[in-house]
Amino acid sequence: MHEHTPIQEDVYDAIIVGARIAGAATAALLARQGARVLLLDRARFPATTVSCPIFFGNSLAVLDRIGALAAVEAIGAPKIRSYGTRTPDFDLVTRLPESNGYDYAYSIRRDVLDDAILQTVIQHPNITLREGFTVSGLVQSEGRVVGVRGRAGSSATETILADAVIGADGKRSVVARLVEASDYDRVSGQTAIYYAYYRDFAPLHEPSALIYADPRTQKGVLVFDADSGLTVVSAGVAAGDFETAKRDPEGTLEQLWRAVPELAERGKHATRATPVMGQAPMDSYYRQSFGPGWALVGDAGMYLDPITGQGINNALTAAELFAEAWGKTRRRASWMNAMAEYQRRRDAATRPIYNLVALGTQAQQMSWMGDLGVDLGTPIFKAIARQPATVQQYIGIFNGATPVSSFFNPLNLTRIMVRSVVAG
Repeated sequence: MHEHTPIQEDVYDAIIVGARIAGAATAALLARQGARVLLLDRARFPATTVSCPIFFGNSLAVLDRIGALAAVEAIGAPKIRSYGTRTPDFDLVTRLPESNGYDYAYSIRRDVLDDAILQTVIQHPNITLREGFTVSGLVQSEGRVVGVRGRAGSSATETILADAVIGADGKRSVVARLVEASDYDRVSGQTAIYYAYYRDFAPLHEPSALIYADPRTQKGVLVFDADSGLTVVSAGVAAGDFETAKRDPEGTLEQLWRAVPELAERGKHATRATPVMGQAPMDSYYRQSFGPGWALVGDAGMYLDPITGQGINNALTAAELFAEAWGKTRRRASWMNAMAEYQRRRDAATRPIYNLVALGTQAQQMSWMGDLGVDLGTPIFKAIARQPATVQQYIGIFNGATPVSSFFNPLNLTRIMVRSVVAG
């Protein structure tokens, strides 16, 4: 698994494998502490990846802290203020409550978003970016990871040394595989997702991000107003239907969204501007995210069903928590103690929604359109929909304005049900 080589004097403070959002944010936060950072990615940017993201005020606040928000705002994407789930029987759609000073969200294509953040981050003199570099191995000395082995294109294999190696290289993390990082609390994936970007998809009265759901048919379609006049349309396919759907992704996506009357009307003049992309059902997981000389951030260390819309915020949260732990190691705290605290704090920050998704799966209620893995057909959601202020509190879960634990505690749910009955 590892190459063994003596430690040399001229080394980086950190090598970060993966230069998308988690890796770029981590690089920026370490560089601000004076670390000399090498940022590696096998892609050359801008580069697409499977993702049709939305990110909210809590993420915008982190982007501001790493100095990348201005570049993201300059993309000119519409500010999404209307968010939620629409069903044939009720709406859970409202304006986003303010979170961290922001009352809007963005949906921006990942090639555009990642490149904007990365080009801002690499302006820091302490950060070196190498694109098109594939890591094939880790270097170890005296039981500790001290570097990477890899190459750029077809050039000769190189050994690059560092005080630590951070994997920010996604769900199929090479770093995680090489250190044999174990998973824990895995939750089985229930849904495959297909999506594409369209032109001339009629907007609503204001920029929006809606999930059109029908609990009776167990189908749902997500529609977000995105950058450059585009609209992203994504459809969920139950795991049991994936083998059939993957034979015709284009037909599957078109059939699902055109079966929703409001979307058929909104999209009657729409034309697809990108290929259909997607992924098979993917398990959610936590992964052991540290060891001697190494750590994992972003999807490399923790992955949650994308329907929750929490991927970017989870990545940015992990980057900040890791950077705090890194700072403690610079002040003579032990690496293993600081990184154990990082993993504990990351898990605590992401657990509430993760556990709600897990609960829905265990109860066999997990449907793609049930934002948090909870059956939208249950009386509680109908009760929430009758109370506008409560709808906004519920929607606030997604942008960090409403704590999951306070909303979904039994006493609060009882209050919601009682108010609904009293109101008739």
